[in-house]
Amino acid sequence: MKYIEYKNYFFVGIGGIGMSALAKYLFQNNKTIYGYDRAQSKITDQLVKAGIDISYIFNKSLTELKRLNPKNTLIVYTPAISHDNKILQYCLDKKFTLVKRAKILSEIVNEGFCIAISGTHGKTTISSLLSHILFQFNLEFTSFVGGIMNDYDSNLLNNGNKIFVVEADEFDKSFLQLKPDIICINNIDADHLDIYKNYQNLKSTFKNFVGNLKKDGIVFQNENLEFDGCKYGLNNESDYFIDKLIHGPFETQFEIKSQKNNYGKVVFKMPGEHNALNALAAFSIAINLDLNPKKIIHAIESFNGIHRRFSIITKSPKIFIDDYAHHPNEIESIVSSVKKMYPQKSNLVVFQPHLFSRTKDFMNEFAKALEKFDKIFLLDIYPAREDPIPGIDSRILLEKIQNKNKNIIADNELLNKIKKDNSEIIITLGAGDISEKVESIKKLILQNVI
Repeated sequence: MKYIEYKNYFFVGIGGIGMSALAKYLFQNNKTIYGYDRAQSKITDQLVKAGIDISYIFNKSLTELKRLNPKNTLIVYTPAISHDNKILQYCLDKKFTLVKRAKILSEIVNEGFCIAISGTHGKTTISSLLSHILFQFNLEFTSFVGGIMNDYDSNLLNNGNKIFVVEADEFDKSFLQLKPDIICINNIDADHLDIYKNYQNLKSTFKNFVGNLKKDGIVFQNENLEFDGCKYGLNNESDYFIDKLIHGPFETQFEIKSQKNNYGKVVFKMPGEHNALNALAAFSIAINLDLNPKKIIHAIESFNGIHRRFSIITKSPKIFIDDYAHHPNEIESIVSSVKKMYPQKSNLVVFQPHLFSRTKDFMNEFAKALEKFDKIFLLDIYPAREDPIPGIDSRILLEKIQNKNKNIIADNELLNKIKKDNSEIIITLGAGDISEKVESIKKLILQNVI
């Protein structure tokens, strides 16, 4: 029985960004969806409003599961859910079929024309922007995105099943389930070393991923990579490249060129060189789908960004930027962009490290990236799926930062510390629950009390 032929689906961890998009898609395709998550959120509230039954209490979930037939109910989970999870254990005991999200997603997208966006960074921006472009052309497509697109307040666009846009996640090697027609590789930086052990294994796995390309498929890649295919970047020897890049205070301007054409000027609302390159990647794919270049550029310029991807929350009386950045290279991109955009303004970064293992693997790299900000506030490590690692904490990271303007800040002290700070720019970074503090910081700024 195919995974997409089940009648009922029970999602364990339904509030996750990838899980919720898949749950929405199945629900919109007339499947009955149930779910459990340990915490209520904006995402789960949206799912409940749409008509999906979600519980946040273990016993209530068991009551629902007892009513479901294992023969027509599929249990969906992610690697973020530990194997000793009580709900998963109950489902195993009762002979339910359990499947990782990546397997059912691949079964869906491999049936159509699949565009897989991969890389250590930038996947969500490229896939969201490409989805926005396809939507402006009213094409029949569905996209599963790893963030909330501001234009649609959603991580799913369901406009048909001819084309699928999907983020090819390298974590847990789940992207090896995909059989794409188009692959985009934006970068390959060392990450998830708890899975891959070293960079060479990670790079080899990307090579295996490229081997999944369908016949007559094409790879779009950053100019610094070495796969066969179409290259994009800043070098005018690349197939597609950016010229005349200008950093404005709240946007980026540049021209898109190829070896044969000058496609014209772009004014992009997502600031930073890294975002200009993300836009170039989306453009390169779209132009190779035989779409009108002027209309592609118009779509890029109308794109209003993604939640927590260099999101400018306030412009006055202070500039407040929030970003999901949780890897040293992502932080390097943020600090570089901030200094180019606001060279005369003082800045404060509030960073919440994500995962003990990632902090351990990149302790020195995090320190070198963070010390480039004028002032640093460090929060405790957000553990996510992990248990603490002895000798790894934010205080050790703080000691390695070669900048005297640094402090460890407790959660309950953060707002008061920011209130007393005189920095002209505030930046919050991290993939944990630091996002829950954004609204409170915004209110402080708009009330003009800091």
